[in-house]
Amino acid sequence: MTVKTIVIVDDEEELRDNLQDLLEFKGYRVISFPTGEAVLAEIDSIAVDLVLLDIQLPGIDGMQVLERLRLTHPTLPIAMVSASSIPSVLEEAKRKGANQTILKPYSHTEMLKAIHTLLGETEGS
Repeated sequence: MTVKTIVIVDDEEELRDNLQDLLEFKGYRVISFPTGEAVLAEIDSIAVDLVLLDIQLPGIDGMQVLERLRLTHPTLPIAMVSASSIPSVLEEAKRKGANQTILKPYSHTEMLKAIHTLLGETEGS
C-alpha cells in the first residue's frame, strides 16, 4: 500500500501541528504550509493526494488558492476548512471547485471520515 500525501494549509500553527500529528499517526505523509503563497510555490514539486485548505489565510486567501489549484490540478481532491458556516461562503467554495467543506471546530472522527471519503478509502485503511 502506498502512503498518501496530505497537504495542510492553515495559518493557525497549533491547529496545523495537531492535525499533522493526528494524520501522521494514522499513517499519512503530511506537508503543511502557513500561507497560500507558500503552498502555491511548492505544490508542483509534491506528489499530493489531498489538500486541506483553510479559507481564512493571510495574504492570498483560501478561495484564491482554490481557484489557482483548480487551474493546474483539476482533479486533486481539495477540502476547504472553515470556521464560517455562512451558506454563501460554503456555496462559493463549492462553486470554485472544493470537493467538501469541513467546519471548524471539527472532531478527529469528523476529519478522518472526510479524509477517507475524499481519498476513496474505507475507514480503518
